[in-house]
Amino acid sequence: MLLLPPPSQAQTKAAGSLTKPWVNAVVISQLLIAGSLLTLTFSARAIGKPTWWLGSLHDPAFFLLWFLPFIAPIAMLVTVVKFSRFLPYIGLASTLFLVAISISDISRTPGIALGEIAMAVCMALTTIAALAGRRRSISTGI
Repeated sequence: MLLLPPPSQAQTKAAGSLTKPWVNAVVISQLLIAGSLLTLTFSARAIGKPTWWLGSLHDPAFFLLWFLPFIAPIAMLVTVVKFSRFLPYIGLASTLFLVAISISDISRTPGIALGEIAMAVCMALTTIAALAGRRRSISTGI
């Protein structure tokens, strides 16, 4: 017995792409993750223990490195708006990217690294939840 309703025959978007409410939910969650990463950045500067990608106040890192953790939420935003069929793959890659950044911060700033890991977990959970909002195929219903 199939518990889900049959897919709409008037479906114009490709199977596997996200529905509009799920696009909105992922966009909001990624904006919140980016805001949290920005807060972590300011916190690292304020406590005087900046991450490796920020550098110290007297010896800052190359300025393009400052934007490194924000690549993950930006990639997710671009993917969900333009290429939502690929969201599971980009979501996995973005999560692993944030985990790699946080692992490299553990020895220098463990508190900030913990916050980065929390943001990576949020990104992974958003990606998993978005799988529920994918359009099903009209012919197979899967």
